[in-house]
Amino acid sequence: MVFGIFECFSDKSINKAYLTPSFNCPKPKMTHEEFKARYLPLSDGLYRIALHYLEDGSDAGDTVQDLYIKLWNSRERLDGVVNPQAYAYTLLKNLCIDRLRKEGRTVSMGDMPERSSDDPPDKALADRETLRKVLKHIESLPPKQREIVRMRIFEELEYEEIAERLGMSEINTRVQLSLARKTLKNRMKSEL
Repeated sequence: MVFGIFECFSDKSINKAYLTPSFNCPKPKMTHEEFKARYLPLSDGLYRIALHYLEDGSDAGDTVQDLYIKLWNSRERLDGVVNPQAYAYTLLKNLCIDRLRKEGRTVSMGDMPERSSDDPPDKALADRETLRKVLKHIESLPPKQREIVRMRIFEELEYEEIAERLGMSEINTRVQLSLARKTLKNRMKSEL
């Protein structure tokens, strides 16, 4: 069955923004090789995200394992996923929040400030504009600094891992990140 142009799913929690249009339903299941190629390389990043939310290595590992089981069991739907990384991260975040709630722990969104529904719409617009400017300035950094910023901020990698990936010393990695942050700070100040 097809409703509109999206595949029909029994799981209502799946965000259809990650899915491609489909006119043939049901689709064949994703093969073991396709699953390994698309989703297993994400495991390190998924673990780091789970660890960030759960603050416990064992719980983080269990939650990532639960995610992979959930993904595997719903593999007939995964062919329609446009961005496997974003899809897996979103599902993982939801699993982490569910686990925290089950344990009676509060859900922390890390360094992200909670947006109050009382915030005026122009504040949200200003925040989006600031984010757009920061991302533009990150793109204008020298290639090595830009890559270090991406790895440290977006991938949440440790200095040692960044240095290893880029073939640099850990000290040089720290210096380059410091220079990049100083450049970004100065550029943002000059726009105010």
